[in-house]
Amino acid sequence: MIKTIVLLLFVVQISQTTIAQEHIDKEPGFELVFSGLSIYNTETEISDFATEIHLTYWTTHKWAFGVGYTLVFEEDNKIGHEVAALVSHKPWSFLTVNTGPSISLPNSHKDTEISTYLESEFAFKIGNIHTGPTAGILVGEDFRYFGGLHISYEF
Repeated sequence: MIKTIVLLLFVVQISQTTIAQEHIDKEPGFELVFSGLSIYNTETEISDFATEIHLTYWTTHKWAFGVGYTLVFEEDNKIGHEVAALVSHKPWSFLTVNTGPSISLPNSHKDTEISTYLESEFAFKIGNIHTGPTAGILVGEDFRYFGGLHISYEF
């Protein structure tokens, strides 16, 4: 039993050291993220497809700041536009958490809406490209949740 616990602690320590070393080697720089999403509004019970673009600047291996733009393809061929200010945190090399205020821009069928944006991106690294699933919520006048796939490039 004690040998198993010691072995488990050793494996955890080695994996944490490997993850930490990966973060230490990362230089500050920009990241561009494209996502294809499905957004579900719990108030109206309507799902819309969307395309999302983030541009962030990683100041350290764990923190980034940037902007996001989402083009929402609403029913009746209407288009919605949302802009977000982002703070990104990478607690582990495979997970990025984005949060910040999101503003739905007014158009012919709705007024400006300010929401709180929270999103997680799970990333599988392929060179300078990361890809994987993304999921999140928007909390404002309506409660919306979304999910989809993203692809990102660091430069």
